[in-house]
Amino acid sequence: MIERKLLFSPGPVITTETVKKAALSPDICHRSPMFEELYAKLRKDIVKLFKANEEEYLSVVVSGSGTASNEMILSSTVDQEDKVLLVTNGEFGNRLKDIINCYQIDLVEIKYEWGKYPDLNQIESALKNESKIKLIAVVFHETSTGMINPVGEIGKLAKRYNKLFFVDAISAVGGEDVNMVRDNIDFCTGVPNKSVAGPPGLSFACVNRSAIEQIKNVKRKNIYLNLQAHIKFAEENNQTPNTPEVVQFIMLQKALDELFEEGLENRIKRYKKLSNMIRQDIRDMGLKMLIDDESIMSNTVTSVFLPESISVTSFIDRMDREGYVLYPGKGPLLDKNMFQIANMGHLTEEDTRNMLDTIKKILQSSK
Repeated sequence: MIERKLLFSPGPVITTETVKKAALSPDICHRSPMFEELYAKLRKDIVKLFKANEEEYLSVVVSGSGTASNEMILSSTVDQEDKVLLVTNGEFGNRLKDIINCYQIDLVEIKYEWGKYPDLNQIESALKNESKIKLIAVVFHETSTGMINPVGEIGKLAKRYNKLFFVDAISAVGGEDVNMVRDNIDFCTGVPNKSVAGPPGLSFACVNRSAIEQIKNVKRKNIYLNLQAHIKFAEENNQTPNTPEVVQFIMLQKALDELFEEGLENRIKRYKKLSNMIRQDIRDMGLKMLIDDESIMSNTVTSVFLPESISVTSFIDRMDREGYVLYPGKGPLLDKNMFQIANMGHLTEEDTRNMLDTIKKILQSSK
C-alpha cells in the first residue's frame, strides 16, 4: 500500500479525486472518432490555458514529461547553421542547454548564478552581435530557485530583432500570468502535473501559427519528438503520430475542466494566497529565503535556507515522517542547506497551516 502524504513539492502534485477517477474511464482506441473528439477539446483548452486564440495558435500533446516537449521544440526549430540564444540561471535553464548541446546546435549562452536576475542589456547586446541567432530560449519560472524570469521584456526584444521566442513554462502555466500573445511567444511548453494539477506523464506545447512557416524546412533530427509531425497529425485529424497515453489525456482533460471551472485567474490568486501565507510564516520563524523580492517570486515555490545546525536531509526525512513531502534544494543550493516548499496542486489553507506548524515544531525541537 502507498501511504498518502501531502505533496508540497513542485510536481507531481496532489490531484482531486475526480481527476483520479477519470483514469477509470472505459478503454478507447486512439485511432477512433472518440479519441479525436477528446484531443480536439484538449487542444482547444490548452490554447486557452496559454491565453492565446485558435486562429493564431495551435497546440499538441506529447506522451512524455516536460523535458520531452522541450526537446521537441529545440530539436525542431533550428538547423545546424542557426544559433540559439539561451538565458540560464538555474537547473532547468541548464536542462535546456543539455538538449541544445546534445543536438550539436550552436549556442550563445548568457549565464547567471542560480537566483540572479537576468540583465536585459546583456541579452540585447548578444542579439546585436550574433546575426545567426534564430531562436531565443528561457525558462519562465526557474523552479530550482522560485524566480520568475523577465519573459515579457525578452519577448519585446525578440519582436524587435525578429527572432523566434521559446519559453519553457512547465512550472508556470496555470500558476503564473503566462500570455503568449502579449509576450510575443512563438513556442511555449507546459505539463499537467504542476500548477494545472493533473497527472504526470504528459506534456504539451502551444505554437504560434505564423512561426510554423519559419521552421517548415528544418532538417528532421528525431522521430518521436518531431514538432512538425505532431502538428501535421493534430491539424489534419486530431491525432498523434504515435500511440499516446490515452488515459492520461482523459485525466488531463478533467484537470483542465476543473481549472477553468475554478477560473484561471482565481487559480493563480489561490496559489498566490498560499505562497504569501508560507512566506510570512517563514519570515516569522527567522528563516531566510533565496529570493525575497515579491516582484520576481513565483506564486508556487519558496526556497528557504535552514540553520547550519539542521541538516536538510534529516529535516526533509522528518517532514516526510510527519506526512509532508518537501523538496531538497538542487545543485549548489543544496550545499547551502536550502529546501523548497511548493504550493501547487490540490492543497488547502488548512493543509498549508498544518504543514507550517510542523516545520515550527521541528525547528523548535532541533534547538
